[in-house]
Amino acid sequence: MGELIDTLSFEAYSLYAQGMTQREIAYALGIKKEQVKYNVVKYARKTSSPYPLPARRYNGEYLHALYTNGMSVKDIALLMSLHQDKVYLRIKRFCADRNLPYPFVDRRADLAISLREQHGYTYEKLAKMVGFADRATCYRAMKRRQAKKDRGE
Repeated sequence: MGELIDTLSFEAYSLYAQGMTQREIAYALGIKKEQVKYNVVKYARKTSSPYPLPARRYNGEYLHALYTNGMSVKDIALLMSLHQDKVYLRIKRFCADRNLPYPFVDRRADLAISLREQHGYTYEKLAKMVGFADRATCYRAMKRRQAKKDRGE
């Protein structure tokens, strides 16, 4: 029976070290949540392993790097066990601290304005080309962006 407990403790600790919650570990191993903590602590004490593990740093630099390398905010949130709003906020804060351009700016209105000025396309055609839902949304976005440009933002 001692061998089974040691194996169970090892499995519980290894899952804990991977960042799983106690509830997830309990479900994976088929034991109660209270037993998870007992087995994790038991293994950590036997092997002088750290418990609790140091908290993961969800710094903006790492989140920004993931986003700029093509990972979606939804996937970053799932990977880091964060809410999507927290991902947006931390990347925004990181960019503000380092004077970097904010990566979530919607540039469709700028593209629509330049196409309208160069080619004289209709709002209907611009909406389809640039990706707006309809011509009214395209028109409003272009007007808002033009107003910001006129104010100097």
